[in-house]
Amino acid sequence: MAKNLGGADRVVRIIAGIVLAVLAYLGVLPGVATIIMAVVAAYLIISGLLGRCIFYKMADVDTSIQEQPYSTTDDRAGF
Repeated sequence: MAKNLGGADRVVRIIAGIVLAVLAYLGVLPGVATIIMAVVAAYLIISGLLGRCIFYKMADVDTSIQEQPYSTTDDRAGF
């Protein structure tokens, strides 16, 4: 699977994942909510480090900057 996360998106995911992981470690929420928070934190950190998001893939979203080929011809003229 190709990378589909841009630089800013990756940084935000990693920071949010670390914050959620710390909150889960501290046990701010009781019971199952802590486990769910830890799983979401792990997913955010892993997807941020790898630059790939399965949910973005399913929604056909790509925030990465991909190089567009440079064209010297004008395709609008119909030539």
